[in-house]
Amino acid sequence: MDELKSIIEYAHLRDVKIHITLNTLLNDNELFDAFKFACDVYSIGVDAVIIQDLGLAKLLHTYLPDLPLHASTQLSTHNLSGVKKLKELGFSRVVLARELSIKEIEYICNNTDVEIEIFSHGAQCVSYSGECLMSSMIGDRSGNRGKCAQPCRLPYELYKKSTIGKDIFIDKGYLLSPKDLSTLSILNKLPNISCLKIEGRMKSPEYVATVVSLYRKYIDEMGKEPSKEDIQNIAQIFNRGGFSHAYLEGKFGKDTMCYEKPKNWGLYVGKVIGNIDKNTVKISNECDFDISIGDGIEIWNDDFEDSSFILSSVKKEKNYYLIGNVKGTVKPNSKVYRTSSKLLNQTAKESYSRGFLRHKKIDFTIIIKESECIKTIINDFVYDSTVIPELAKSKPISKEKVEEQLRKTGNTPFEIDNLTSELDSNLFLPISTINEIRRTALNEYELFLNKQNQKEIPEDTLKFIKSKGKNVNYNEYTSNNFTKKKKVSAFFNIFNKECLELNGIDNYYFNFKDILANYDLLKNLSKDIYAVFPIITKGNYEKFIKDNINTISNIVKGFIVSNIGQLDYLKEIPAKELIANYSFNTFNTTSVLLLKELGFKKIILSPELTKVQINGISKNTSNLGINIEVIAYGNVCVMNSEYCPIGSLAGGFSKNTQCSKPCLKNELYYLKDRMSMQFRVLSDNIDCQSKIFNSKKNSIETNSLDADSIRLDFLDENIKTAQYAIDVHKEGNKLSGEEYTNGHFARPV
Repeated sequence: MDELKSIIEYAHLRDVKIHITLNTLLNDNELFDAFKFACDVYSIGVDAVIIQDLGLAKLLHTYLPDLPLHASTQLSTHNLSGVKKLKELGFSRVVLARELSIKEIEYICNNTDVEIEIFSHGAQCVSYSGECLMSSMIGDRSGNRGKCAQPCRLPYELYKKSTIGKDIFIDKGYLLSPKDLSTLSILNKLPNISCLKIEGRMKSPEYVATVVSLYRKYIDEMGKEPSKEDIQNIAQIFNRGGFSHAYLEGKFGKDTMCYEKPKNWGLYVGKVIGNIDKNTVKISNECDFDISIGDGIEIWNDDFEDSSFILSSVKKEKNYYLIGNVKGTVKPNSKVYRTSSKLLNQTAKESYSRGFLRHKKIDFTIIIKESECIKTIINDFVYDSTVIPELAKSKPISKEKVEEQLRKTGNTPFEIDNLTSELDSNLFLPISTINEIRRTALNEYELFLNKQNQKEIPEDTLKFIKSKGKNVNYNEYTSNNFTKKKKVSAFFNIFNKECLELNGIDNYYFNFKDILANYDLLKNLSKDIYAVFPIITKGNYEKFIKDNINTISNIVKGFIVSNIGQLDYLKEIPAKELIANYSFNTFNTTSVLLLKELGFKKIILSPELTKVQINGISKNTSNLGINIEVIAYGNVCVMNSEYCPIGSLAGGFSKNTQCSKPCLKNELYYLKDRMSMQFRVLSDNIDCQSKIFNSKKNSIETNSLDADSIRLDFLDENIKTAQYAIDVHKEGNKLSGEEYTNGHFARPV
């Protein structure tokens, strides 16, 4: 904490704000510690905390109302209603999802006073942040816990299922790996947002220095086209096959992706055109820059491991380079890239190694009067020295000399902007004394500013902390004996009228659009039906829901709400039961209590929770009139994306090519990974989104689970398989075999 305090003081003295990231999900045993940490950073002057967990946000808004809360992009906020609801919960800034267009961002900005922040540069997630469970489900490293292993950067193959013979191969490569985002060339097109966010996870100081300095330059020179050199430098420091504008200017399918390589490409140099000897190769010169000793070089070898090395021998000829000391196998016609520039890295390093580059401008007044202690005023801060000037015996000190010495602020955070000196005539001061007064005054002013930034924790908050967070610091419940019968809810990702013949289902969950499409079939059904909103509702989907929600409400018992902004759709709808979908990432008891306050009657908990954590939440809320539901069976949806691999690869969708809409042909597609595991892909043609499902089905035993109901998710199961799954899980048992997993039921993230 002392180091963090020093960092905050250092930044504040230079008018730079510090925001602390707490954007991870927290279980009941962690929440109170996170709250105390937030109190600690509040007391030392942090400017804001970035939050994903709504339970933590509830505590902070209640007990530290003066601490600005920023909604992380992990909350997947993508529409105006979501921003407004987050404001009601205490957030003053929202980091929007990366998937929005300029037009959508502008609409939000024009209709709210909440500060809006967007991503402007860096790596992109292929899934909506906060709605990706792939790393968690296949590798136990949860993106919602800050541990994403980036399975999107691995190779995949896309296939179409065939009813006869082998499945049809469509394409292969790094099919889920997006290019990095760059908005440097379109800064003047962006709306009037509060802040640009540069993504720098696991990047070098040289990367940060290069990218930030270029954005600062072109923000200050808004409207100026980036120079060829600057465009080259920002690509050299890191890119994946170039850059994209993400979805800011629309959807462009495969053009936003980098199928060939998922890592830094650098800049293209040329191709291998010959081998002089074992370690020396001849490379065509197809670039408009020179490569030099100390640069990073990578030679792409299709069937062999790429050759990467630091250049130690190079000779430039008219149309080619001779490169020596080459490592690894090199094939003719292999592409050659400069992955790092020694000169660029040196320039970047020098920019942050020269000491204080940023200074706080101050107004400085010094008053030197006969027979009085010398007084200094820095802005509104007054420092009275104990020094009394002497009468001059020969040459008095001049006003010019006093001001010359005062301006020597040197290695301090300050730079004098306006200097005023009031000096009586015929006075003498040694130069060393003037320097000492300047140093002491600036040091006292620095201490004054640091103290001003510190904050007192409210008395009620201190009492809350001393009480160890009564009603918050819950103990996880470890009992294994629950005999109560649990209701069974069934969600059908794909509607099939035969599902209505299944036995043992208490609640039917159907997609909103499927209820509308099968309205006549469902309207007289004597079963409890709930409409499930998709996780992402903007653009076409938002209009579709608003246009049809009154019709749907006539035949459903309630709605399963999948993001916080969707509550706005239900304001004018007669009272219906509201269920919070698993996509709320409800991970602790306090989050459950918040959702109850928002009107939810049932909470479907995060599929990343263990049995012990689930039982703890259920026990803590057992007498509060809210039901807890757990997903006990099904292929978990591990990605929700604006990018559609089916449309982009099978449908040919790109910036210049319209999609052939293969999703309308009722065909099944899947991605196959290196382990030959198959991940089912579903497209949604209403707003051209896609979902990717886990290769294995979750199946957990529930006799030891303290929940009110269990949910079974069906994807491609036939009726016989579905009925068997219902029968097994209704008895509290689970299915076993290679195609099943118990997910995180026994292994925490």
